[in-house]
Amino acid sequence: MNYNLITYCIYLPIIIFIMVKIGWLFYKNGEVFLLNLFQNNSELVKSINNLLLIGYYLTNIGYAIITIAYWEYVHSAIEMLNSLSYTIGKIILLLALMHYNNIFWLKHLNKSKLLNQ
Repeated sequence: MNYNLITYCIYLPIIIFIMVKIGWLFYKNGEVFLLNLFQNNSELVKSINNLLLIGYYLTNIGYAIITIAYWEYVHSAIEMLNSLSYTIGKIILLLALMHYNNIFWLKHLNKSKLLNQ
């Protein structure tokens, strides 16, 4: 039995769901922060928010593909579960780090904006 093929068939739907769901939540809820930062310039905010979403998807798709390319051979069901949980956990942590990085920069830009007024 080829456990790698089964692992990929489990991994891909999970990771696609996580990427799409989290990306949409960031897109929808992040607009408020961008509107505050860019003085309610909704046209600029929509463009920036779309670019952030595209960058988010490209980063995650690239990471998911590279992860599959370097996936080690899986010999048993236990190795499959360990491998899946480790890989999905890494991606979730990467998403959290990207999110906190964006929050940091938004806060920094907002603080700079307030100081320059």
